[in-house]
Amino acid sequence: MQDANGLREALRLVELCRVSVSAPPSDGSNPHSPSSQKQLIRPLVIKECMERASDLSMNANGSELMLHVVPLLSNGAVSAASQRQATDASAAPAEYSEYMQLIEILGKDLVIMCCNTNGARVAQKIADSLKHLEEFHCFSKAVSSSVVTLATDINGNHTLSKFMLCERSKRLSVQGSNEYERQQLEQIEKQIYDVLSKECISVCRNRQGCCIIQKCLQWAPEPYHSQILNTVLSSVLKLVQDPFGNYVIQFILERQDDIACPGNAEKPNYTNEIIRYMLHHVAELSCNKFSSNVIEKCLKAAHSDVKQLMVDELTEPQVLPKLLTDSYANYVIQTAIATASDEAQYNQLRDAIMPLQSLLKNSPYGVKIENKLARRHRDPSIRHPKKRNAPNATKFSVEGDILNPQFMPNLTTLQMVSRDGSMGQTVALTNINSNDVSSFLNPQHMMNSVPFVLQGQQMLGMHNAPQPQPFAVNVMHNSDTLQPEYN
Repeated sequence: MQDANGLREALRLVELCRVSVSAPPSDGSNPHSPSSQKQLIRPLVIKECMERASDLSMNANGSELMLHVVPLLSNGAVSAASQRQATDASAAPAEYSEYMQLIEILGKDLVIMCCNTNGARVAQKIADSLKHLEEFHCFSKAVSSSVVTLATDINGNHTLSKFMLCERSKRLSVQGSNEYERQQLEQIEKQIYDVLSKECISVCRNRQGCCIIQKCLQWAPEPYHSQILNTVLSSVLKLVQDPFGNYVIQFILERQDDIACPGNAEKPNYTNEIIRYMLHHVAELSCNKFSSNVIEKCLKAAHSDVKQLMVDELTEPQVLPKLLTDSYANYVIQTAIATASDEAQYNQLRDAIMPLQSLLKNSPYGVKIENKLARRHRDPSIRHPKKRNAPNATKFSVEGDILNPQFMPNLTTLQMVSRDGSMGQTVALTNINSNDVSSFLNPQHMMNSVPFVLQGQQMLGMHNAPQPQPFAVNVMHNSDTLQPEYN
């Protein structure tokens, strides 16, 4: 097993074992016949692999061999090791479990194997092959003292997750069975989920552990499901600021229906509960790298009245300047604008932001925030919510300007002229003196100059100029969207 050649030879023996299992039983009349010899090979190979299972599983070549050996083992309700000790066999040979025997041989090494890169693959194969509750109980008992270790290990968490999934499938298949099976299930669940519910927060704050807690929120039975969920919700402020704990909170926001408590007829609304814990800290959390993502998801998922409480905190004059220029909070402001529930909420954000336009000009995020305001103003769903899906929703007329002159004080305005000489849109030019406008921009110059596009930062064509000069312009929307003739 030290090289590829040894692995190939070992795999040939395993294949012979597979053939002997599928072959019809020999009558025993000729012990030297090929079929009889093949049937003798299996117990020898299985016994040898079981005795060296720990070393083989943690070796690259050996783990490959074990992945082929594990499916050949037999399932049953009684450990095969007890077969040798029983003088009066109370179970038929078919009821003996070689999986239980293997787990008992591994003992404490099973946890070490689960945390090994190669061994974890073998451990997952074992967990995936269990069929009887007694086998699940044997596995859970072997790892019960190291559940947190497995949950927070880069390899062990995959084995624990696989076992939890297989145990859940078995639990669903035996629901309503006899009292003995229910007791077996309770013992298995307690050995796995009891410690996770008690160490929930520390596990949440681990890179691998946060994934295990998400699985628990989907698969854990009662009462452990409610215990884990309530513990997480009561620690929202701590978890949202954690590099890994925030993913658990985001998972709850996104998958509320999947993690509903079993037997709860009412549709859960964990978003409101999460926001309730974060109120009066919304601005502070918006400036945090991790919690800002949670705030954004809350703005997207919250109901209008709950979202209004968050918007009120975001638009407070004392904190808004900091939020507009913060590298994380500016995205929260953009999300608040984009998800404004109605025109009143949008106007509240706009009226709070526009007096701080000088801050936006000096901020790398100012242009994005201004674009969000302009884009949301053009969104017809604010004024016409019933026409959200209308085919011509982007082409509409509104009274007044997109950006009123009061929001852009001291800017030079200019009436645009089309090619036929008629008056067109009004634009406001920055960095241009009002005295200079008449000297280089007049109807004949504009009709004969290089065409330019009114969108974002513009290249304004100047008559007889060696090259176009850049100026920032904003369209003052009087009647309708720009027509191609002004290009």
